[in-house]
Amino acid sequence: MTAVTYLLAGMLVWGGIGWLVDHWVGTKGIFAGIGAVVGIGGGVYLIVRRLGA
Repeated sequence: MTAVTYLLAGMLVWGGIGWLVDHWVGTKGIFAGIGAVVGIGGGVYLIVRRLGA
């Protein structure tokens, strides 16, 4: 359950930050997509680092 939480939280937080950047810059979803991918990558990193899986 912790691993799923890390993945979802990372995707939502970084995707949300990307959405804000999209809104600020005036693009349509580019930074939100990049943020979601970065968030998933960060979630995987946390899973490997903290849970050792």
